[in-house]
Amino acid sequence: MFARKIGDRVLTFGVSGLLYQSNVLMYDHQTESLWSQVLQEAVAGPMTGTTLKTLKSTVTTWEKWRRRFPETLVLSTETGFDRNYSQDPYEEYYQSKRGLFGFLRPGPDADEKRMVAGVKVNGAAKAYPLDLLREKTTVRDQVNNSTLVLRYDAGTDELVITGNDGEEISYITAYWFVWRNIHPQTELYSVPDR
Repeated sequence: MFARKIGDRVLTFGVSGLLYQSNVLMYDHQTESLWSQVLQEAVAGPMTGTTLKTLKSTVTTWEKWRRRFPETLVLSTETGFDRNYSQDPYEEYYQSKRGLFGFLRPGPDADEKRMVAGVKVNGAAKAYPLDLLREKTTVRDQVNNSTLVLRYDAGTDELVITGNDGEEISYITAYWFVWRNIHPQTELYSVPDR
């Protein structure tokens, strides 16, 4: 999730329908620039190179969200379009261990479709598998001479990553193959051998 305000402008974003490195590009209505979610910046158009500020967000279930924020209001499904909003059109893709097949090569396998929390620290990228973080709940790691502490709360599905001075580090949730394609020098965290 990103802040809409960039400098003194407030942008309105939409889904372009275009993919870059298997990740959907957003566009802004004001300049029609294309924005990469994983790069967190505009990749085409007048805003090219402009970065987005990541806002804290959580991928969770409606049940956990509602328990934590019982006063939450939900947008109406009365949109004027004939669509079943109770069904996710991508549900099969999320549950499948396979990805979409490419033109010249097969799509990602189960390991590549792992969801990760991707971080960039002082120019170095690293990815942390969410399933591993759910099991361990607290992980300490070194990235580019910075000590990171990753804390996962199973009750809320909230992940908080802090750096050397206790400052919160933003992250992007993505499939491992998407993060790796956009950050080819990245590492994938694994539990150290004891």
